[in-house]
Amino acid sequence: MRFTSPELFWLIFLLIPMAWRILSTEHYLNRLRHRFRATVNGNPRWRRAARCLLPLLGLASLITALAGPEITVMRAGSISENLVLAVGIDVSKSMLAEDVVLKQPSVNTTSPLSNRLNAARQCVLALLKRLDGEKVGLFFFARNGIEVVSPTRDLGFVRYMATHTALGDLTESGSNLLAAIDSGLMMVDSQPGLPAKAVILITDGEDTENTRSEIMQGLSQGSGHQTPVYTVGVGSPREVFIPIRRKGSTEIDGFYLDAHDIPLKTRHDPQTLQEIAVATGGSYLNLGDRQPEHIATRLLKNITSTTASPVDLPARPTSLDLAPIFLLLSLIFYIPFLLL
Repeated sequence: MRFTSPELFWLIFLLIPMAWRILSTEHYLNRLRHRFRATVNGNPRWRRAARCLLPLLGLASLITALAGPEITVMRAGSISENLVLAVGIDVSKSMLAEDVVLKQPSVNTTSPLSNRLNAARQCVLALLKRLDGEKVGLFFFARNGIEVVSPTRDLGFVRYMATHTALGDLTESGSNLLAAIDSGLMMVDSQPGLPAKAVILITDGEDTENTRSEIMQGLSQGSGHQTPVYTVGVGSPREVFIPIRRKGSTEIDGFYLDAHDIPLKTRHDPQTLQEIAVATGGSYLNLGDRQPEHIATRLLKNITSTTASPVDLPARPTSLDLAPIFLLLSLIFYIPFLLL
């Protein structure tokens, strides 16, 4: 047993004057009984002894409770303590398409552009609000994946990076979903001892480097990997142009062009994302026009129900506060004293 405030044990010296006061009172009462010829049977010895000991035991228990007694016990691990997440945001050029409806910010706050990047950002922030104790890493990907925040339980730092990173300045041409999955897997595998792992990709599903069959083949080659990949699709299934905006400007300067000077078109590809989720044991969610809070809640529910079973979660040592028990003991000792 250990104590959080052992210095309070100096209060134990209060037992000395208290014991003296109790004995003096009992002695005075005995003299009164003899003076008025009270019978011995009306004041048995055990009662006198209990009247002396009970308040002393009650005070000792109260002082022990104030000192903060604790013991270490092994508690069944929770999914939150044993879960590591790698959250990836697609920062390819197609994510600049403005075909989404964003949740409106509070009054007096500048409205973000209604593009896929900001929709992905809102989804990440909504997910972080629902986490408590998990390890979370953040990475961005286009042709390659770039780790931004290593898995950490400091969710405030992850939230800061997701909020203040200028995603529009990081966009680049091309997108490689296999490279994104590899980046997420490396991040979660860098955290040994955590049995529950998951990779989350928030993307429009376009892949300029691999065909759908090549993606499935790449996933099958790594079929020994047990980490599920959860995909969140963002964007409209209808083809749209990708606008060009100068930083700070509210006007569209033009549209991105391909090698033949034809405006590029993009659309959300849910089929690829669904197949990735099925092949890895994860699940697919379509952000669409839904509130990011709704998607975050469903995503976290899916992850916690499939990433680990209770038998996989190791027990963890934790502190058990014994102060309430000693407070109850002090009351148990004091109440009979009042009745005697």
